[in-house]
Amino acid sequence: MKVFPLVALFISLATFSAGSQAACALAAIMGAPALPASDTNNLERLAELRDSVDTYLTSASTRLESCTGSDPFVYNYAVDRLEDYASAFNALAQRHNTQIIAAN
Repeated sequence: MKVFPLVALFISLATFSAGSQAACALAAIMGAPALPASDTNNLERLAELRDSVDTYLTSASTRLESCTGSDPFVYNYAVDRLEDYASAFNALAQRHNTQIIAAN
């Protein structure tokens, strides 16, 4: 009857491992610099944020790649969040550039 505790231990370890891998993927994308609102005054901060956004995206991607064995759903969610963040920054930068061109 010692088989049951061993089976329970293996199931617990597998569950914990899967949970920690999911946590790895979510932790990899934490710490994103806050993007400014899209009004004209705050768009001036984009030039200052560019380096920190680039650094964040590079480091988050690297951390995410190290999360081997992660749940595909959680991993894909994390990738989607990174892509959405990059798209939001690019949209703000494009709007800012359009305003600069229009002002000249």
